[in-house]
This record gives sequence, structure tokens and C-alpha cells, in this order.
Amino acid sequence: MRPACSSQLPLIFGDLAVNRESTLDLPRATDFVEPYFFFSNRNVTEVTFVSPSVRGVLGYDPSAIPGLSYTHFLYEGDPLNQDIPECQRVDLSDGQTLHALRGVRNSDGERRILSVHTVGVAENPGGPVVRRHNIARDVTESVQTHMDLMSRLEKLEHEARQMSRQERDVAERILQGKMNRDIARELDVSDRTVERRRAAIMKHLNAATTSEMVSKLVEREMLRTWTYTAGDVQWQQARNSHLALQPAAI
Repeated sequence: MRPACSSQLPLIFGDLAVNRESTLDLPRATDFVEPYFFFSNRNVTEVTFVSPSVRGVLGYDPSAIPGLSYTHFLYEGDPLNQDIPECQRVDLSDGQTLHALRGVRNSDGERRILSVHTVGVAENPGGPVVRRHNIARDVTESVQTHMDLMSRLEKLEHEARQMSRQERDVAERILQGKMNRDIARELDVSDRTVERRRAAIMKHLNAATTSEMVSKLVEREMLRTWTYTAGDVQWQQARNSHLALQPAAI
């Protein structure tokens, strides 16, 4: 379901707020700076205006873009662009908005990922949508960082899955900073049993020392929290954000 947006409230694009009424006409180009840029299109794909900040984001001369189709800048074979035909048919009347990720080429031909928020614009209140206004943000580095952290987390999770339930019980208490004798007392086992389980944990985690083992356990817990509750949640809310981790065709 596409979220409705009240005409009395500002639209939030990451950390940039734009009043809906100000989008009925072209907003001031100076309102947009890197990593944001604004563009307007009509007739489905024809770009009619782009803010000067596109030069800093993608390297293009903003005066050379109007009149071109925005599909000209798409990165060929990118899975993030698969739903464009569907999105072109989306009804953006009555305050509906669209948020999607797009794979594009910068002026050097390199792939960049944009988070694009789109609203429909009518010439008269309640009239048909005649053009679309879009605010784009470059989130390439944010997506890559997320991918790197997820890859690291998957590796740590794989290592942790090798532990038995008894070993996990010991690992949890190691994370709490408890000594072997305290762990043994809580689990009602001998100190030697705790030592054996500690050694097994180190082996599963490929840790050569106790400090390395503790470091990996802490890193795993931090990454589990960060990758699912923090990070750049703005782009992760796009309709096709699940495709951001898929490689584009060469």
C-alpha cells in the first residue's frame, strides 16, 4: 500500500523537509545541495528541470539534461530499475507518493544508487497529474557500507551456529563479563567443563586468544543490533530496497 501524505504536512526526504505546497511550482534550485538534487519530468520520462546540485552528485551539466529522458541515465541491467514500468503507471493523485531506489550512471559511467521520492503535480487542485517532481539522494556509500556489515555479520553468525546450546550458555555469560568460576556456579558444572566449552567456542570462532573471542562475540551482538535497527533507514524503506544488495549486470 502506498502511503498517503497530507497536503498540510511537509514531505520528509531523509533529513530534508519540503512543504507540499512548495512542490506545486518548481522549488528554488538553491534549496538542493549534495547529496540531493531535484528534477521534474512530464510525459512519463521527459526531464523538464534539474537543480544545479546534480553536477556535484552525478557530474552532469544541469543545462544539458532538460529535454532528455531520465531513462538515458539508468545503469543498464541494474535490478533496481526493474520496476520502472510499474512505477510509471502508479497513480500519484490525492497526495500519493512513491519512494524507490534507482541505479544510474554518473558522468564517468560509474554506477551510483539514488533514493528517489516522487510526488505528482496537478495544474489545478483535484485535477489530473501533469508532471512529477522528484527529490533524489545519492546513497551509494550507505548501501555499500550496509552490504559490508551484513557480509561480516553473516560470517560471524555462521561461526556462532557451530556452537552447541551449552557452549552458547557459556558465551552469553562471557559477554556479561563473568569469570569461569561464576559461570560454573550458575550452570552447575565444573570449572573444567567451562574451560572446555570456552576452548570449543574459541575454535568455532577461529579466535586465537581469549580477547579475540570476546571481541568477536561483542562485534556479533553489535552488528545484529546495528544492521536491523540503525544504519540509514531512509533508503531501506524504499519499495525495492531488498534489491539493493543484488549486483548489477556488467
